Amino acid sequence: MVTSWLIGRGRVASGVRPSWLAAWGLVAFDFAALLAVFALIFPPLMSYVYAAQPGALATVAIMFMVFFVPMQLVLITASIWASKSRWQDRPEKEDVR
Repeated sequence: MVTSWLIGRGRVASGVRPSWLAAWGLVAFDFAALLAVFALIFPPLMSYVYAAQPGALATVAIMFMVFFVPMQLVLITASIWASKSRWQDRPEKEDVR
């Protein structure tokens, strides 16, 4: 999210329209970085779940808040900036009568 936000914001401000791969590649990079963070978080989180043995609903709520919510925030924000950086205004058609 940080990568696509910073670079996308700079591209929008400077008026540069990147290629499809340049814009959406940042989203893929953010996704891969988030997966790496999740890989680091998963073992300690599962150790807690095994040791504390919270109920099924609490376990689902923990997994939802730790994995699903951040994933959605990052991917939606990164996608917005990718599409904003690729946006191109069309000139209005002249009214020919």
